[in-house]
Amino acid sequence: MKSTKPNMMRRRLLATGLAAPFVSAMPGILTPARANDTVKLQFMYPVGVSGDINTIISNMIAEFNATHDGVEVEAIYAGSYDNTEQKVITSLGVGEPPALWLPINSSLQTFLGLDALEDITEQAKADDIYDDFIGGFLDTAVSDGRLYGLSYQPSTPVLYYNKDAFAEAGLGDAPVTWDELMTAAQALTIRDGDALKRWGLTIGGGWHDWMFEGYCRQNGLVPWEADKVLWDRPEAIEALEFWKKMVDAGCMAPASTWQGSANDFMAGSTAMLYHSTGSLTNLRTSSPFEVGVAFMPKRKQFGASQGGGPIMIAKNQSDAKKEAAWTFARWMTNTENQAAWSRATGYLAVRKSSWQQPEMQQYLAEVPQAEVAMKQAEYSGAFLQVPAYSRARDNLKSAIDRTLAGEIAPEAALTTATADTNREIQRVQRRQG
Repeated sequence: MKSTKPNMMRRRLLATGLAAPFVSAMPGILTPARANDTVKLQFMYPVGVSGDINTIISNMIAEFNATHDGVEVEAIYAGSYDNTEQKVITSLGVGEPPALWLPINSSLQTFLGLDALEDITEQAKADDIYDDFIGGFLDTAVSDGRLYGLSYQPSTPVLYYNKDAFAEAGLGDAPVTWDELMTAAQALTIRDGDALKRWGLTIGGGWHDWMFEGYCRQNGLVPWEADKVLWDRPEAIEALEFWKKMVDAGCMAPASTWQGSANDFMAGSTAMLYHSTGSLTNLRTSSPFEVGVAFMPKRKQFGASQGGGPIMIAKNQSDAKKEAAWTFARWMTNTENQAAWSRATGYLAVRKSSWQQPEMQQYLAEVPQAEVAMKQAEYSGAFLQVPAYSRARDNLKSAIDRTLAGEIAPEAALTTATADTNREIQRVQRRQG
């Protein structure tokens, strides 16, 4: 029988807004807003994983407002990462951006191209940001050596697996290599005649491009450079050919949705699932079976792509709002809040000090699955940071989905997607001078 302790802890976090009050100002750089001059901020954010994320963030903002005289933050839930990016871009176009927003880290170059982001390098240097933030997470908000955001909810995909299903199929540990993944997926797939009862493997839909970049890295290729994508390289083609091989073998779902794939896993209709570490708590506490978590299997090496995003501050707003925005961003990413946020969701705490908190150490002892993504992050890098990121994503997702549907061969699909994307990147660069 599963322990109810994680669920009890999660309810407490949801009820209390995650953490005790923490007030921090930038000495010599920023000062808190004065109580008699309330500064109102809008914070636009997405929900990119399954679970109670919206409630958790709303409670955090309520906690901030209750403990910070002179600053009032309005939470604006914008939907998905894509929706958030588009809504912020639209607001920038009419000169009324939110004070802060939380995008996918890959949109950094898009917002820099719009001259939309406040450079917070000096504020971070005067604080403990560079000392305490985990470098690889902070790097996803860095361009030309300057910092444009505070990492908030970094994630990587991980392999979730149904331990009961593994035991029934006579399998032991999670697969470590691509070949072992294929073998396990075949053993775990169940059919009754022509009727499918359970997929061996599902790769969360809607983010196939993010998952696919991990496969490229596992095959020794970072599939992009600052001014181009490299999806037509042999390592990338081989990765997509492997996906198609699993689909053709009938052990991997050819298509799914992001939320639907998580629901399928919890319902037992897929035995293994690639999904964000940000879904860990929900999948672990909502599944009627024991959930295992493992590295994404490797080919030449382990590899993953960092998702999630930083909190960014708008450049086009008053100094008072910028100061208040920094106070809020700094509070959302303080040691206690990051530790509690990680425990409540499965996202990776961005601070070294968060992982050293007694509550976090106890949590890791009770939930060892939570440490898997942190260890895998050592083999990860930023996700697709190129100009025209949204168009690039659309092109790659279409190439992958059409391939898995049997409409086009992997090499042809990726060659076309690469050429189309690189032309768009060049067009954007010419436009931006």
